[in-house]
Amino acid sequence: MSAISSGIGAATPTVDPSNTGFNSLTADDFLTLLIAQLQNQDPTEPVDNAEILNQLATMQGLTSNIELSDTLKQVATSLENSETDFGQKLSVGASYIGQSVTLDDSTVGVVDRAFIAGGETFVGINGADIPISRVVAVNSSQSYVGELVAAKIGNGETELGTVRGVVNHDGKDFLVFETIADSGEVKTSEIDANSISNVLSLQDVEGKQVKAVTDNGQVLSGTAIAAATNGTRPNILVQGISVGLDRVVGVDLN
Repeated sequence: MSAISSGIGAATPTVDPSNTGFNSLTADDFLTLLIAQLQNQDPTEPVDNAEILNQLATMQGLTSNIELSDTLKQVATSLENSETDFGQKLSVGASYIGQSVTLDDSTVGVVDRAFIAGGETFVGINGADIPISRVVAVNSSQSYVGELVAAKIGNGETELGTVRGVVNHDGKDFLVFETIADSGEVKTSEIDANSISNVLSLQDVEGKQVKAVTDNGQVLSGTAIAAATNGTRPNILVQGISVGLDRVVGVDLN
């Protein structure tokens, strides 16, 4: 016995009213109808030229309206995508405002603005407009601990020193900033993280003219010709003597 499907429960196809009847006709359909009308007209009573021109004008108007509608849809979609992309890029830039960041050249600064130009996101740092692609890190207070940094101190001058820790006063973090005088004297002060202008790594000082003070107070000046790490402490060689990166008191970055 063969099985017979009753079709009960089968999905009922839906019909879009906008694509039925005259709504489904295209410019090609109108042209086909017009040609058929001319081919089957009564030779004794041909279609009036004015009527033919009127039908052609109607067909042309239909084609133009369809093309215009398609164009407007494409423009609307493009604008919607552009607005979404613009909003996302601006949102990312705005999230950096007020944050201390490090750039790809070790420059550190606080972002004070964000904007879009030429489809690219920019942030304002230290008075300059910087592509956001150059931001390599968002700095927290703890991220500076152990780093050799350049910072503006109370008198407005920039000094090199090492961040030794973080203290908090009334809910605000301050960095414990250690500097070394040529005499070997160590001074400690507290600075705002926003006063830091550079974070220097071994790669930044290697090959540069540096001035450093060894742990026993010997002052060295010369080119950092090699870099190494002694345990967890980064070291450089100056005049053939190994000295900790945290003992560098001057670097010519030019």
